[in-house]
Amino acid sequence: MARILVAYGTKHGSTAEIAAHIATRFTLAGFDTDTLEANLGIDITKYDALIVGSPVYAARWLPEPTLILVANHQRIQNIPIALFSVGMIDVKHPGKLREEHDAWIEKAFTQEDINLNIFASTAFNGAYHRRNFPLWMRIVDSILRITPQGDYRQWDAIENWADETAETLCDMLKDTGETVTSTC
Repeated sequence: MARILVAYGTKHGSTAEIAAHIATRFTLAGFDTDTLEANLGIDITKYDALIVGSPVYAARWLPEPTLILVANHQRIQNIPIALFSVGMIDVKHPGKLREEHDAWIEKAFTQEDINLNIFASTAFNGAYHRRNFPLWMRIVDSILRITPQGDYRQWDAIENWADETAETLCDMLKDTGETVTSTC
């Protein structure tokens, strides 16, 4: 059975919940799926494919999910990789999250010297709750009101992307002779 790693970075838990949901969909599609917070201690070479996600802050990913790919790029060049970003900028500026996601992926992962095997990528709205912040940040945020509070995750879109990505990956792995279950 093909082994999949869903690795993620998170600050306040929204991306972790999305990653867990994606992993569940991959498991339902017949993959042996692990979900782990991204860190350099993970041996990502023992997986047949990687799904990696991060929230987007100031038009960039968190360091850990970025580093897990960049630091291992030579060892994972032939491993299929799907990427997802999570952010809140689309709430006020529709289309901006995908723009920031695409720009970050281009900057961080498609350089000539990195050359990852990215077969899918997307961006999802996240959730923003002031209660997750330290008191001083809640005070500043309540005054500035930069980001609207609430849960803007679209679970149907997340499930659809995960299912389509799992199907694409299943076809890719079958073409390479990898053992996959009949549910693919």
